[in-house]
Amino acid sequence: MTFAIKSHYFHTPAFFTIDPKFPFLYPAPSAVFYQIFFLFGSLSLLLFLTFIVVSFVVAALLLHRAMLHRGVSSLQAAAFLAFTLLLSYPMWIDFKQGNIEIGVWLFVVLGVWACCANRGYSAAACFGIAGSMKMYPFLYLGLLLARRKYREIVFSGAVALLVTVASLWLLGGNDIPGTWRHVLAGVATFRTEYVLQFRPNEIGFDHSFFALIKCCVLLFRPAMQQYPPQLFNAYVVIGALAGIALYFFQIRHLPLINQVLCLCIASILLPPVSYDYTLMHLYIPWAMLVLFAQEQWRSGRTAAGLTAAFVLLAFLFAPESEFICQSVRFGGQLKALALIALMAVSLKFQFVSSTSV
Repeated sequence: MTFAIKSHYFHTPAFFTIDPKFPFLYPAPSAVFYQIFFLFGSLSLLLFLTFIVVSFVVAALLLHRAMLHRGVSSLQAAAFLAFTLLLSYPMWIDFKQGNIEIGVWLFVVLGVWACCANRGYSAAACFGIAGSMKMYPFLYLGLLLARRKYREIVFSGAVALLVTVASLWLLGGNDIPGTWRHVLAGVATFRTEYVLQFRPNEIGFDHSFFALIKCCVLLFRPAMQQYPPQLFNAYVVIGALAGIALYFFQIRHLPLINQVLCLCIASILLPPVSYDYTLMHLYIPWAMLVLFAQEQWRSGRTAAGLTAAFVLLAFLFAPESEFICQSVRFGGQLKALALIALMAVSLKFQFVSSTSV
């Protein structure tokens, strides 16, 4: 609701200048997604929160159907999924914040689903739209790259470009270059205020790998209020090179479930800031692991590493996985360590499904 005032100036340059207390820090397509709900006036917040819950309920119903096909009783599956929804901290934190992440999550879910169904162009379109809203979903193009779907990858980039240009026009009017400059200014503000600025009240919600580095820096320089830009620049370069090397040497050779899990972890661990609501993306590989576990149960086998993966996911989904020291919350850093451990599990143990998940 911090953007409620701005919504009245949608499709005008004033969108970026009105209410400077709350600058718009997202790419243009995210503003368009929000504006769809603001069209309903006083009902906008209620509809947006309902949309979050309904999205998860529909996903749970689809997973319920898939579990039935694998021999689980309807009552068992319903009880399991009901408790999962009630205890879904990533979903409820997004509900509490009314954050745009639900829109990104929806397109990523559809993209992974399409990829599993071997619908490359549909998956590419979904990843392109999600990537236009936030950059990190482009990592899921690794699923297409592993299958040598190069045309689909180019198509995804074209979709992202088209959605971005259309959103810039919808957001700021005919002055598309001017709107683009405002968007870039918002990204620069985010970098200064959230990436480089030390925020004691928010560091505990940040489970990015960069937040771990920032905490280590604070151990040696506790009076620091702003991190040097050189630290961020080095992180981006080294992180990108390390991620690319890990993908080409190992991730692309893994089974589909492992690929989704690794790329999902990378998408929420590697960005310089990653708050708790991004953990909802883990429900995508979690659902695939649930169905894989059912296959293992029916065949009387137990896949190595599967229990460890579920324990780590339970820790990441739990609302009270945190450590407080001198009134500063470090829950995000514990989650970052759990994400690293989960990545190690996914790289070491292969979860080979006998059916299309």
